[in-house]
Amino acid sequence: MFGDALKYFTQMDNLHALATLNKCLKEDPKFIDAMMLKADIYEQNEDYKKALSIYDTIVSLKKEFQIPYYKIAVVAIDDGDYDKALENITKYEVLKGDQIDPVKVKKVKITATFGKDALLHPVPFAPKNLGSNVNSALDEYFPGLTIDDQTLIFTRFEKNYTENFYISKRIKDGWSPAQNLGYPINTDGNEGTISVSSDGQYVFYTACNRETGAGSCDLYFSALDGDRWSEPRNLGFPINTINWESQPSVSFDGRTLYFTSNRPGGYGKMDIWKSTYGKGHWSVPQNLGPTINSEGNDEGPFISKDDKTLYFTSDGHPGMGKTDFFVARKQNDGRWGDPKNLGYPINNQYDQRCMIISTNGKDAYVATKREDSYGGLDLYSFELYDEARPQKTGFIKGVVYDSRTMQKLKARIELIDLETGKPFIETVSNKISGEFIACLQGNKNYALNVSCDGYLFYSDNFSLKDQSSVDPLKLDVPLNPMIEGERVVLKNVFFDVDKFILREESKIELGKLLSFLKLNPQIRIEVGGHTDNTGDKARNSVLSANRAKAVHEYLIQNGIEDFRLTYKGYADSQPIADNKTEAGRQKNRRTEFKITSK
Repeated sequence: MFGDALKYFTQMDNLHALATLNKCLKEDPKFIDAMMLKADIYEQNEDYKKALSIYDTIVSLKKEFQIPYYKIAVVAIDDGDYDKALENITKYEVLKGDQIDPVKVKKVKITATFGKDALLHPVPFAPKNLGSNVNSALDEYFPGLTIDDQTLIFTRFEKNYTENFYISKRIKDGWSPAQNLGYPINTDGNEGTISVSSDGQYVFYTACNRETGAGSCDLYFSALDGDRWSEPRNLGFPINTINWESQPSVSFDGRTLYFTSNRPGGYGKMDIWKSTYGKGHWSVPQNLGPTINSEGNDEGPFISKDDKTLYFTSDGHPGMGKTDFFVARKQNDGRWGDPKNLGYPINNQYDQRCMIISTNGKDAYVATKREDSYGGLDLYSFELYDEARPQKTGFIKGVVYDSRTMQKLKARIELIDLETGKPFIETVSNKISGEFIACLQGNKNYALNVSCDGYLFYSDNFSLKDQSSVDPLKLDVPLNPMIEGERVVLKNVFFDVDKFILREESKIELGKLLSFLKLNPQIRIEVGGHTDNTGDKARNSVLSANRAKAVHEYLIQNGIEDFRLTYKGYADSQPIADNKTEAGRQKNRRTEFKITSK
């Protein structure tokens, strides 16, 4: 009869297996093998209380039988009873046997010890359900959020057993009713785990079992063209392989892609990898190494906007039992520091699925099932405690338009680090709304350059050198058409006080002007120098002329014919702001150019 029970069990027919085992135990209430198999079935069905009761009975009957103590410890962890787990794994060790792999025994003891301590030292955690406009009776998980926290895209497990993306917009009292993201991103197959770029203009996501796929699940890319998503493109080799690639997370600048894969060369089952973009292609992915990746499953990476703080799930690092949330920080040498478990009750004895952090570094979003869930997994937000937060970042949000017609424009946006002279962010404004958004990190000085064919470029600068973070900035960007008389203020041309020698960081902006003049060889310009109304007027006249002359000479030295250029010092004769305030005077102290002939 016990043989029949084993047969049912191997066929995954637990109902008949249990019925047969009950008959066995009715004939022999002390049949240990039947009791062990029955407890295993309850454990598989997550009926931990019944499994523990049977194991307790077994050890009372056969105190020297070592394996049940190990099994009690394992099931007690699954049940969240870490004291019982620690007590029984210790009894297992006292009996001194090698029936269970010592590595497994050690992990159970580490987990029981960690879990017991975590319960004694809880961290703040007050999750709030995102509401019925987002969540449903179905499972919702793997959220993606734009940098301004205004658009949420997430995965929903549909009734037909497929996964699709849904999108919701932030409204005054929460979130708008979620809408299917639609074709061409959603198909009849499975799409999930989305990562939204900082500018909201493209997404990386997972799609499985497609004709264009290299393996079971691959990473895909789609760009927003106005209000429509482009035909998705498989990222191809070397990112996608015949193995499983999923769960992408793109960095703030769009140049680094983190993802999960079980490809060869890892340290465990699932590992976290990264690839960088440059010169038109993605690099061969690199494993994040043994500090992040364990012998178990390390998945669900989320790289925060500070580019230094990584969140992920793992069942290989010390935790509460199954998969827990961890945070790791990038060190000054570029290596990752040791992962830190986010603690109880953010983590518990159950599997943790996915977590993202908003730009403010404070608000976290997770998928979990709780008493107030609408059905299965729901999306929740909560305030992450201080020690686990990334460095706060900000963003600049603008609208590009024709200064005369007010028509919205699709323009090229560059945010440049003035210290290095290298582009920090490169993006485009939306062709319908004219909107763009870009991440800002503290302790940097930025130059902003906006350009569009047929228009003069626009420049601005943001000095955040002594600020660790920045509040969101909003900006209107009117572009002047390329016609005679139009002018541009060169906001990133710098001189020291009362000096007319160009500072080194000015060459970034002047490089843009050089490019503009070379692309438009028919255009002639005048460089104008301007001051505020403080100080001696004669001195200001000379200073403004010399500053204009410095720009004029720089352009000539770099290949612009002198007949195309003139310069003039205007002193304070053409103010563009009120000289009664320091902010106004600062605007009046400027260098600009205007088109004199086209």
